[in-house]
Amino acid sequence: MNLSPKAQAIERDFQKARASANYAAFPEFARRYVKHNKDGVVLTNTALLEMAVGEAELKERKAQQWTPAASLDDTPSSIARSPLIKPESIQEAVGKLEGVLAQGTEEHQEYAAIVLAKAALATDAPDRLQRVAHYLQNIQLPPAKIPMGYNFALVICGLTIKGMTLEEEGRIPEAIVSYDNVSVLVQSNPNERSDELNYWSEQALYRASMLKLRQGDQLAAIRSFRAYHNLALQWPRQFCLQRRATIYRYFSAALSSTLKSGASNGASAADDQSNPDFLRPEIAQIHAYWEDALYEVISFPRAEEKNYHVLAMIEQIVEDWKLIGPGNDADKRVLVETIYRASQKTFQSPRVLRFLFFALVEMGQHDEAELALKAYLELVEINRKVKSADDDTVLTHEQRIRQDIESDRDIATVMVEGSHLYGRELGKPTEALDCADRALDTIHKYLQVEEAQELLFNAYNYQGIAYALLASQAHEPEKRPALFAKAMESHEKAIQVNSEAFEGHYYLALQLAETRDVPKAIAAVKQSLNLNAAHIPSWHLLVLLLSSQKDYERALSVSSVGLKESEWDLPNTDGFSASQLDGEDYLALRITQALLQDQLQGPEAALEQQEALFVLYTKVFAPEPSSIGESLYDIQNIRRRDQSDIEQGSTIVGRPRAGSILSVRSRSGASDVGQSLSGSNSNLEIPKQNYASSVTSIGSSGSKKKSKPIPPAAAAAAVAAAANTSVGKSLQNIPAVLRPTGKSVLRNARANKVLATLWLMSASAFRRLERMEEALKAIEEAERVDASNPDVWYQLGLLYAAQGDQKTASVSYSKALALAPHHSACLTRVGRSYLEAGSLEMAESMLETTTRCEGWSSAEAWFYLGKVFEASDRLTRAKECLWYALDLEQSRPVRDFSEALTRYLA
Repeated sequence: MNLSPKAQAIERDFQKARASANYAAFPEFARRYVKHNKDGVVLTNTALLEMAVGEAELKERKAQQWTPAASLDDTPSSIARSPLIKPESIQEAVGKLEGVLAQGTEEHQEYAAIVLAKAALATDAPDRLQRVAHYLQNIQLPPAKIPMGYNFALVICGLTIKGMTLEEEGRIPEAIVSYDNVSVLVQSNPNERSDELNYWSEQALYRASMLKLRQGDQLAAIRSFRAYHNLALQWPRQFCLQRRATIYRYFSAALSSTLKSGASNGASAADDQSNPDFLRPEIAQIHAYWEDALYEVISFPRAEEKNYHVLAMIEQIVEDWKLIGPGNDADKRVLVETIYRASQKTFQSPRVLRFLFFALVEMGQHDEAELALKAYLELVEINRKVKSADDDTVLTHEQRIRQDIESDRDIATVMVEGSHLYGRELGKPTEALDCADRALDTIHKYLQVEEAQELLFNAYNYQGIAYALLASQAHEPEKRPALFAKAMESHEKAIQVNSEAFEGHYYLALQLAETRDVPKAIAAVKQSLNLNAAHIPSWHLLVLLLSSQKDYERALSVSSVGLKESEWDLPNTDGFSASQLDGEDYLALRITQALLQDQLQGPEAALEQQEALFVLYTKVFAPEPSSIGESLYDIQNIRRRDQSDIEQGSTIVGRPRAGSILSVRSRSGASDVGQSLSGSNSNLEIPKQNYASSVTSIGSSGSKKKSKPIPPAAAAAAVAAAANTSVGKSLQNIPAVLRPTGKSVLRNARANKVLATLWLMSASAFRRLERMEEALKAIEEAERVDASNPDVWYQLGLLYAAQGDQKTASVSYSKALALAPHHSACLTRVGRSYLEAGSLEMAESMLETTTRCEGWSSAEAWFYLGKVFEASDRLTRAKECLWYALDLEQSRPVRDFSEALTRYLA
C-alpha cells in the first residue's frame, strides 16, 4: 500500500502520540489519518481503543483511589496491579475495531489483535483470559522479523499480555518464558525508546523477577533483577519508582543470600553469579539505588504511623553491611549518613537509633554514639511503660519491623555495648556500670538465660571492669576494697556462665593482678591460656605476673614462648593477614620483653633491642591502604560507574573504585628523622600545645659519651607515624566523606603513643648509661611524635635531675602535671623533692594526694610518704607506709598492668 507523503507524515506523528500515550491528540490524528488514507480505519480504531482503555483505567484508578504505592507491598506471591475496568466502558470501541478488522492489512490486523487482547485483559469480564487467548492465537510472538518504532512496543506489549495470561492460568514456567523473551528483545534493541515500551517492558521484567523468586530459582531471579536495573538506568527518573524500590528490596535480599551461600560453599571465581568479589560491590550499589527510589515516593509518617518500608530497608542495609565487611573509612561514614537519612523519614524509631549507635561506634565517633545511646535507652524505656499487656515475645521479626518494636534481646545487646563504649572509649566508669547493670536486669527479667549466654557473659565482665575502673579512680581509699571485691565477683559470675571462654579467665586474672593476688592471678591466666594458647594479652599478663615475683629470667623465657604462639609476626606476612589489634598486643609484649632484658642485662642490652622494636612498629602501624577512598555506597559515584558499565555492555552492575590514602596525602613538615630518608613522603604535622613549649627550649644537656646516629629503623618508624597521621592541614581540603573516621584517628593516636614510648625507653637507657645528649635527642623525638604526652616531660625532668639541675627538672615536672594532674610517678618525684628540701608539709600533702588517688599502688609514693612520717616523728604511720611500700615493691611487675594491658579485649 502506497501512502501519500502527507499520509506518511500523519502516520509518523500518530504513532509517536500512541508511543507516548498522548490520548488527547488521538481523535484529531484519527480524523486526519482517515481523511488522507481511506484504508487506515483499522489503525485508527486500534488507536481509539487504546485511548478508551487508557482513559477507562485512569477513571477507575481515581474512583478507587488506587495509587502505584500499592506496589511497595508486593511480594513474589502477590503482585499488585491497577483496578480492572468494566467491559461496558470500552464495549463500543471494541465493537468498532472488530467491525472493521477485516478491512485492514495483515500487519494492521495483527497489531489490532494485540490491542484487543490488551483491552480484554484490562477488564473484569469472566471470560477475559479466553478472549485474550482468542485474539493472540494466530499471532507469532515474538515475530520472525522484529519491527521498529511503536510496532516494536506493541510486540513487547503482546508478549507481556501473553505472559500475564499464562501467569493467571497458573502456567508459571510458560509465563516466565514469555517475559524472558521481552528481556531478550529489549536488550537486543537498545535504540528503541518510548513511554509505552518502557511500561510494558517494565511489567514483563518486574513480573519475571518476582515469579522466579516464587519458583525458588534465586540465580535466575538475580539475572532478571540485573536486566531490570540496567533498563531502569535509562528510564525517566520518576518512572515506576515504587516498583523499582520493591525490585531493589528483593534484589538486595537475593544477592545477600547468594553471597552467604557462595561464601559457605566456596564459590568459583569464574562464577559471576555467586562470586563474592562481584556480589559485594553490587550489593552496596543496589542499596544506594533502593534508597534513592524509596525516598522519592514516601513521606514522613503521620502520628502513630510506622514507616515500614524505610525500616525494612535500613534493616537490610545494615545486615548486608555486616555481611560485606566494614570497608574503608568512607564506607563507614556513608553508612552513618544513610542511617541519619532514615531517621529523617521515621519518627523516633528505636530501631534506627540502634543501627545508628552501632554504626557510630564502628566509625569511632564515640561522642555521637553516646548521644544515640542515650536517646535509644530513653525511648525504649518510654515504650516499655506504655507497652500493652500482651506478651510481644510472640511477634515475628517481620511484625517487629512493621510495628517498630524492639526485642528485649536487642535492648540488652545495646546496653552491653553501651557499657563497653562508656568504659573503654569514653572513660566513664559510672555510666559503664549503669549500662551493665541495666543489661543484666533486662536479661534476667525478660530473656531465657540459656539463650542469652553470650550477652550475660559480656554483661558480667563489663560490670566487673566498670567496678575495677571505679576502684582505681576512687579518691576515697576506704571504698576501693569493696569495689575491687565486686569486680572479682562479677568476673567469677561470668566464668560461671561460660567457663569455656578464655576471656572470662583473662579478665579475672587481670583483676587479681591489680589487687596483687599474684598466685591466684597466675592460676587464672594459665586457665585462659589452656583455652586459647594464641592469646597474646594472656601471655603478656603471665609475663608481668612472673616479673612481679622477681622471676625475671622465667618471665623472659615465657615472653619468648608467648611470642612464638602468636601468628602475627610470622615470616613472609605483611601484618594484614591478622588483626592489627593483635599486632598492637604483640608489640606491647615485645616492649615488655625489652624491659625484662634491661632488668636482667642492663640498659646496653635494652638498646640493642630498640632497632627491632622500631622495625616492628612500622609493620604494626603501617598505613591502612583502604582507610581513605571512594565509598561503594556513594550514590553519585555509583551513578557514574553504572553509566560507564552500560556503555561498555557490562552485565554486572558497577565496579568498586577504591582510592588510596596516598592519593589524598599532601606534603608537609616532617621530623629530622623522616627527612633523613631520601624520597620519603611524609605529612606529619603535629601541633604544639600552647602550654607546652618544646623540650629543646628548656635547659641544655651535656653528653659524657660520644653520640651515635639515630637508627634507620627509628627513622622509618617516624615516617610510618607521619603516614598514619590523619589530622592537620593536609586533610582540610578533603571532602567530608573521604576524611578518616574517629576510629582511624584513635588508631593514629595509639600509634603516636607507642612510638613515643619507644623513644622514651631509649631515652631512659641512654640516661642510665650517662649518654645525656642522645637521651635528650630521644626525648625530642618523643615530643615530636606526641607533644601532649606527660611522660615526655617526666623523662626530661629525670634527665635534668640526673645531671644535678633540679630547678630545670622541677619545671619539666610542672609541665607534665599540667598535662596530667594525677600523674603518680611525677607527683611522687615532686613530693620526694619537697622531702629532700625539708618542706615536710608540702611533701606530705603531695604524697598523700598521690596515694589516695591513682598512685595508690605506687611503692615509691608509699615509701617517701613513710619517710615524711618518719622525719616528723610519726613512727606508727611511718611503719605502716613502709611495710605497705615493701609489699607493693615485692609484687611490682616490670611494667604496670594498666599501662601494658588493655582492660577490654577486642
